[in-house]
Amino acid sequence: MSKVYTSPKGTAVYPRIDTPDTKFDEDGLFSCKLHVSEGDFKAFEAQVNKEVEAAYRAECSKQGKDKVRKAPSKPFRITDDGDYEIFAKQKAKVHTKTKGTLDFSVACYDSQGKKIETPKIGSGSELKMACEVNTWFVPSQGFGYTLRLRAVQVIDLVEYGGGSGNFGFGAEEDGFVGNGETFTETFKSNDEAETPNAPF
Repeated sequence: MSKVYTSPKGTAVYPRIDTPDTKFDEDGLFSCKLHVSEGDFKAFEAQVNKEVEAAYRAECSKQGKDKVRKAPSKPFRITDDGDYEIFAKQKAKVHTKTKGTLDFSVACYDSQGKKIETPKIGSGSELKMACEVNTWFVPSQGFGYTLRLRAVQVIDLVEYGGGSGNFGFGAEEDGFVGNGETFTETFKSNDEAETPNAPF
């Protein structure tokens, strides 16, 4: 299982977690933008960057160069309004040569760390995200990385339309509680699935 990073708590902006967005990709894309405090943003980025830099050095060695171009886009950014934003995504379908089409989803847990059926999570919800680093190299763009969204923990739910572990999610007092099972399952299907090394 790849290393999973648990984000700090933040406010979700236009999350697509219960159903994938198919507007620009017919295979569908789950995603979430999370606005966090400056301190949490910097600490989480520093944590992720350790793995990214190791992967970058490995890619430079593979290419036989001291440096390779870095893609400009990153999952960490400061918005025009000054918000500290972390962006994670996951394709709903991945087409492989050996295993055909693989279906993916984003698991959901309540504030007590229990797995639940994913509610209609809307903007303004307070969440944590469980992410994996996905690095890639494309000659035309260079080296880059994304955060692959594996799971979310709902601390405070705002529904839209009205109304190996444990991914590092612990219990949060006075938070959203579902009626699901205990958070003890692992995502073997995702870990065992063959996915292409591409920027998704």
